[in-house]
Amino acid sequence: MAVQPEDIRLLANQRFRSLLQSRVLGGTAQNALLFTLLILIVDKTSSSVLATILIIAFILPSILFGIPAGAIADIVPKRVILTLGHIGRGVIVLALIIFSDNVGFILLLVFAFSTVGQFFGPAEAATVPGIVRRDQIASANSLMVFTSLLGQVAGTVILGALLFKIGGEIPIFVIAALLFGWGAWIVATVHAGLTEKKDVARTSMGFLDSLREGFRILRTNRRAYLAIAYLAITLTLAKMLVILLPKYTEDVLGIAPEDTVFVAAPGAIGAGVGLLVAPILARLFGSWRVVAVGFVILLLGLMGLGLVVLVKDFVKETLDFGLTFVENEVGVNSVITMTMILAIPIGFAFTLVRVAAGAVMNEEAPEETQGRVFAVQGSLADFLSLLPLLIVGGTADLVGVRATLLAVTISAMLLALYLTFSRRFGPPPQMRPAEVGQPTSS
Repeated sequence: MAVQPEDIRLLANQRFRSLLQSRVLGGTAQNALLFTLLILIVDKTSSSVLATILIIAFILPSILFGIPAGAIADIVPKRVILTLGHIGRGVIVLALIIFSDNVGFILLLVFAFSTVGQFFGPAEAATVPGIVRRDQIASANSLMVFTSLLGQVAGTVILGALLFKIGGEIPIFVIAALLFGWGAWIVATVHAGLTEKKDVARTSMGFLDSLREGFRILRTNRRAYLAIAYLAITLTLAKMLVILLPKYTEDVLGIAPEDTVFVAAPGAIGAGVGLLVAPILARLFGSWRVVAVGFVILLLGLMGLGLVVLVKDFVKETLDFGLTFVENEVGVNSVITMTMILAIPIGFAFTLVRVAAGAVMNEEAPEETQGRVFAVQGSLADFLSLLPLLIVGGTADLVGVRATLLAVTISAMLLALYLTFSRRFGPPPQMRPAEVGQPTSS
């Protein structure tokens, strides 16, 4: 039999294909929902503070319930969690139709929506190594991120931005609920396989032992620790960018907040390129190195957004990149064009970090503990982001969005350097996976 490309071989796996299909549907519904709620708040208030409160309502359940949910994801059958997760989120979206005019109820429902997601997310991520071969993990993670990107584009650009302009928020809520129902049906009807084989160690591991095991991996495996640290900071930066982008679009680019998605859309191009090259780079150089490189590119791209006017002037005077032509002939402000160009490496870098960090965690952590590892990562990212998010919205209103974005990027760089070289956190640099009984491949 001729050897097939890895992506074709993975897509021939029914269990993995079903996981991807349900992920696209759930991602489309979730991104459409969050985009709609964010734009509603910004349109009504023109304030980043309330947008921040919305995002905090979404991430707070991860801090409160993320780690226990990860432990449960390693014990309860994956198919049960995934099915109930889709159904629960669909019901909550339907409730938003009734309470769409009440900000307080919206925040409570977003909190409930995210709480359900805390059980869903780790189970979805931990399912991958149980249904694909070890040498397919990097490619599988790339496809998982690709489906996440599809959900972002379909949910934010098509379902969110386009339908919001035509019919408002209610049609979006209805369609999102239907998509969650469809995802539940796919997961519930696939033949047994999303429920992995259980062994004695897994079923007998207690709750506290589960938590200790998740943290032990981070304290004894430097590659896993650094991958999770960089991914946590990256996800924090992504949340801040979600908060700041509508105001950035309005104040810096001079266009309506609902047009944010069209300015940020080039990021999808970079993300697509990242998805293609991330598995190749991971195999050539090691997943953990790809995480570090992607993180550096991300910081440079965000710094470019903060200094976009200076970057635009430098590019026009030296490289041009067609900025003058676009400005003079097409009539589009060169600052907008420069922002769209910068969005490409930002999307590329974000994808590199997500794909490679997921591969590191799948490679380094034992399969029976991966629910806890992903849950620890998610809770860590949200915990780290809570205080900065509380500050960033009000700061953007006071000192401007570009200055805030620049300060955020510099702070992220300093935090990453501290976590990398500090002896107070993580395993010491000299410790290698082979010394602690971990696999050495990356």
